[in-house]
Amino acid sequence: MFKKIRMFEYKDSMTALFFNKQVLAIFLFASACAAVNPYKNIFGVKVIGLPELYYGIVMLLSGIVITFFSIYFGIKSDKEGSFVKYILACCVCGLVGNIALYIWPNQLIYFISNCLLLPVFSVLNSLIFGYAAAKKQQSENHEIHNENAALRSTYSLGYVLTLGVIGSIALVKDDLVLVWLFAGIFAGLIFLLFSNEKLVCPRQKSSLASESILKVFTKKNLMKLVSVSLVTNMLFTLDATVPLIIVGQAGGEYSSIGIFEAGIAVFEVFFIFYWSKQATSRKASNVIIVGALLFALSNVLLSMTQNMIHVYLLVPLVALGASCLISIPIGYLQSLATGRAGVGSSLLSISFFISSSVSSLVYFSGTYFFETKGAIWFSSAVGVIGLAALYLFNRERVS
Repeated sequence: MFKKIRMFEYKDSMTALFFNKQVLAIFLFASACAAVNPYKNIFGVKVIGLPELYYGIVMLLSGIVITFFSIYFGIKSDKEGSFVKYILACCVCGLVGNIALYIWPNQLIYFISNCLLLPVFSVLNSLIFGYAAAKKQQSENHEIHNENAALRSTYSLGYVLTLGVIGSIALVKDDLVLVWLFAGIFAGLIFLLFSNEKLVCPRQKSSLASESILKVFTKKNLMKLVSVSLVTNMLFTLDATVPLIIVGQAGGEYSSIGIFEAGIAVFEVFFIFYWSKQATSRKASNVIIVGALLFALSNVLLSMTQNMIHVYLLVPLVALGASCLISIPIGYLQSLATGRAGVGSSLLSISFFISSSVSSLVYFSGTYFFETKGAIWFSSAVGVIGLAALYLFNRERVS
């Protein structure tokens, strides 16, 4: 009898994790990202004729915008309990930016959308995690790793499903401009999802919001933030290099890019919960170190592949490492600002900016000296340096 009761409680707990507004929102957000992310650079360079150097500038400017608005929205959300208000603002930017590119696919609109509107839309990621953390703080249940695992696995699920749709519709018609239409629709659906919510919820205010932001951005916390960012640069570098490896040295097609990313996402759905379980019984920093070492190994092996069979065989190993780096650092960074859900989640975007900036430098230097595979080698080396720093900064005697 008692076993049955515990089983029902477990099912109710899992239901609560997956069937809520923030999980559906992250599913739609993942769908919007999956629609454009694998093809954003190809669209800019191949379709509208954007020079590759300019695409690097787009990456840098978008990172700056994401960082600024994530911090600003995070601070304001903690003070006002206004997560929903800023979620809706991000959705409007995503809707306008994507639809504008669909209607007027030219270099000017590409710059405006990808350097301003769509980066603000990307802040939605940290806001959703902040919204979930704020709701968790209202209750006595603080299983943050389980909550983050549910959100990240849902993100991967939404990503893989949308990749399949895009692959069967947009790419078959050889009309990449459709990806912006799909992303705009998903942004609109997220807006509708939150449109009946109150813009401000006093219960989601942080009691620590009046404290100086410098109490979060201490020297020790900044060191940990930079260390994690150096590690996760490998994710961004892999995203930038995999399409070139697949189409180039592995001899694949454009559709092979989507198949590879879909395979990664499928495995991630399951591996994320494995890493989440590890993080509940071990130090999160140690879990990140193990996952990152596996990811670095998979990246180096991927850089040496010569055909698509080798690429597909590496999918489970790549996914195992990637699932750790896309999930465990979330809770780890949020823990640096305990009690301030908005600011804590804004650290995700700051880490995103540092990682993407480091990845850009690694990409240009690596490809300059050793072509595409050189970027992966440089990225893995930087990641290992980040691992060493993360280990040192999390030793007990560090103050």
